[in-house]
Amino acid sequence: MSEVEETLERVKVQSGVEGYVIASHDGTVLRRFPSMSQELAEAYAESMKHLGKKSRNVVRDLDPKNELRYLRIRAKKHEVLVAFDPEFLVIIIQKWTPASA
Repeated sequence: MSEVEETLERVKVQSGVEGYVIASHDGTVLRRFPSMSQELAEAYAESMKHLGKKSRNVVRDLDPKNELRYLRIRAKKHEVLVAFDPEFLVIIIQKWTPASA
């Protein structure tokens, strides 16, 4: 099993992970969580492609020597983690619950 396959297997079994998408920088879905629909995977890929591009530009505008590598977005029910690689985007969707006080 390749290193990529091993990593995907580790991600799948993490508690709270509801899906993942591996996409090219043009938004083409390369891999997705087995139970995730193709349409949902494409929606995440397209959205994160645009948001990632804008976010990277903001980081570069603030400091031209810096580069955005990871993006973490927390919503009411989910948290989306995006890793930017030179060849592709890795998007992980996980359930988010606030810590108990």
